[in-house]
Amino acid sequence: MSFLNSFNNAYSYDDLILWAFVALYGMFWLIVFLALIIHHFLLAVPLYIMADKAGYAYPFLAFIPFANYYLMHILPMKEYNYIGMYKTYERKNGFLLYMIVRWIGPLAIGIVGTILSVIPFIAILIAMVIQLINLTLIVAGFIGKAIMMIDLLDLYMKKDEKGLAIFLGIISLFVPIVFPITCIVLCKKEPEFGYGNYYYPVNLQTIE
Repeated sequence: MSFLNSFNNAYSYDDLILWAFVALYGMFWLIVFLALIIHHFLLAVPLYIMADKAGYAYPFLAFIPFANYYLMHILPMKEYNYIGMYKTYERKNGFLLYMIVRWIGPLAIGIVGTILSVIPFIAILIAMVIQLINLTLIVAGFIGKAIMMIDLLDLYMKKDEKGLAIFLGIISLFVPIVFPITCIVLCKKEPEFGYGNYYYPVNLQTIE
């Protein structure tokens, strides 16, 4: 009882409410962090298997943040097509485009916006322009992410299942767990260019 009395005397009701909110806030972000870790490894394991079976020399990139995006971009052996606006067979350029619109662009715009926001009179106009650019980059980033996922899934699906790859890629934008689960299922299959043929694109051309 003496401990409880001391505790009650040390902390007021408002203090307890504050600590309760702090604890809930901390628990929320802990759950978010754990969910991100679990999601990362749920995807990293099948992605590693995909890269290894494809014959890519560095499958361990699947476990490295951001490097896994590079791996997902370069594994498919076909033209990268950003909704008809940008096409290239250099799929690493598709990765660079995705990184710019999804990560680098928003960060750079945020820094520029923070600097320019101190300019008198035009700060409101600058804020509106920054918001518009950010919204554009968010949409472009989601499109790039969908293309990245669709191309990877399409690598392990039959030609008549392309619609399914598109559907799963788009759904994964809104339900992120769908993509790693689909990769877990598909990683047991052979890529369209055959086991270990990543560095032999001639084989793919022959199949086509």
